[in-house]
Amino acid sequence: MAAEHTPLINEGVWVAIAFVVFVGLVWKKAGAALATMFDARADEIRTNLDEARKLREEAQAELKKYQRLSREAADQAEQITANAMAAADKIRDDAAVAAEAAIKRKEDQAAAKIKAMETEVVAELRDRAAELAMAAAGELIKDKLDKAAAVKLVKSDIENIKKLG
Repeated sequence: MAAEHTPLINEGVWVAIAFVVFVGLVWKKAGAALATMFDARADEIRTNLDEARKLREEAQAELKKYQRLSREAADQAEQITANAMAAADKIRDDAAVAAEAAIKRKEDQAAAKIKAMETEVVAELRDRAAELAMAAAGELIKDKLDKAAAVKLVKSDIENIKKLG
């Protein structure tokens, strides 16, 4: 008779069935909330990823822009350096030409001064030689020329002067 009072389903089975029903009901209620929460979180992550992708693309565009600007600045710096070198070469060449011209001018001035001094010295020497010659000639004439010869010489010189005039 003990078999008559035994339940058809064991208590453990009823607990398991109740637990499964409970979990099913909780899952139905909480699952919808969890799904909504997970969907919202997925949407937020997707939005963040899209924003990060957009920021990355903007950063890459800015990087390319700054790289281009850097290349342009380097090219300009190279051009400025080349222009400065060319200007320095031209200035150096012009300075060399100007120095050569100044040296030539100074040499010409020195040569002109030397020539002028030479001419002056030669003129002084001629004048001095003429003075000495005249003094010597005067002494010779005094010593050697008598009165008749002097008159004849003066008349001859007067005739020569008339012919010239």
